[in-house]
Amino acid sequence: ERHIHILINNAGVMMCPRTLTEDGYELQFASNHLGHFLFTLKLLPKIISSGPAKIINLSSAAHHMCKSMNLDDINLEKSYSSQQSYFRSKLANILFSRELVKRLKDTEVSVYSVHPGAVNTELSRHLSSPLWKSYFFLFNFFTKTPEQGAQTTIYCAVDEKAASETGLYYADCKAETPSAMAQDDGLAKKLWDLSLDMVKFIPPWPFGKSS
Repeated sequence: ERHIHILINNAGVMMCPRTLTEDGYELQFASNHLGHFLFTLKLLPKIISSGPAKIINLSSAAHHMCKSMNLDDINLEKSYSSQQSYFRSKLANILFSRELVKRLKDTEVSVYSVHPGAVNTELSRHLSSPLWKSYFFLFNFFTKTPEQGAQTTIYCAVDEKAASETGLYYADCKAETPSAMAQDDGLAKKLWDLSLDMVKFIPPWPFGKSS
């Protein structure tokens, strides 16, 4: 029988022009959060049965700059900022992890949120303005290589100390404190319920909508 002991959610897009997916959802929120949310829920039965197991959600320190989760305008139709859209999606990663921990409390599955650091990858390909190009030209002297950027994820996946922890936010291979919004349990629950509606998936309790 095959098992899933480690799931790493690391797909993403950053600060792109406002685009809607085929399902009609804003691209950054859909790619960076909804896709991971649905993928994880569909794999949960196998992950739980494989326990002990770990789910690692790649977030970013950029979540600290999110001004509002704005669940009433999830597609950002009233006003779109590519930066705030990205910051919001990274906040969603942590809120998803926070709520998932609660729903996995009676299992052998641990959940982690990770800030990999500023890594020199193609993720910044949409930053085309002269200001951003100048910023990243200078910033490239301080960025991590992909191998360096992977270290905190690897730490959460294999370190014995991390194995005894769940629900924390990590950067540079140690737990750190996320933003106040990222610690809002009520917001995490609302995001969970909205995400279920958006992906049109009904998982078994305790992973369904809040009662």
